[in-house]
Amino acid sequence: MRQKIVAGNWKMHKNAEETEDLLNDLIDKLPSDAEVHIIVAPTFVNLASAVEHLEFTNINVAAQNMHQAEGGAFTGEISADMLKSVGVNTVILGHSERRAYFHENNSLLKSKVDTALKHELVVIFCFGEELKDRQSENHFNLVENQLKDSLFHLEEKDWANIILA
Repeated sequence: MRQKIVAGNWKMHKNAEETEDLLNDLIDKLPSDAEVHIIVAPTFVNLASAVEHLEFTNINVAAQNMHQAEGGAFTGEISADMLKSVGVNTVILGHSERRAYFHENNSLLKSKVDTALKHELVVIFCFGEELKDRQSENHFNLVENQLKDSLFHLEEKDWANIILA
């Protein structure tokens, strides 16, 4: 049976104090033996504190994005190694906002997926179409290409660390 997953992407919301308050609410209100895998994705500046805050819970912390390079002169970016160093074990890649606003394409996402898996991160891979694609009846081709171009090169063992969203 497939595992049930509930993931919350906080996008660019919640400062440090608000993050702590929300995490406390989640800890208080969610059962500790839930059959649902719970993942929260706070802002980058709150990742380390969220990991520490949730250490003895069944709630995992994900990053909202990650650069494909191991390191270098990429202002404002974050590497897989940096995520791992603060205890993050999951990363969201391919979000529609990243595709639309930052022009992330299938080739770039393939590279990001490869880097994440190399660093033993679980990847929440987002895919899907926009309304204009559905209206033009191109949505099936678009989704097929997103998956083929970004993920179909993976080996069978890699799929254990891919969550499709």
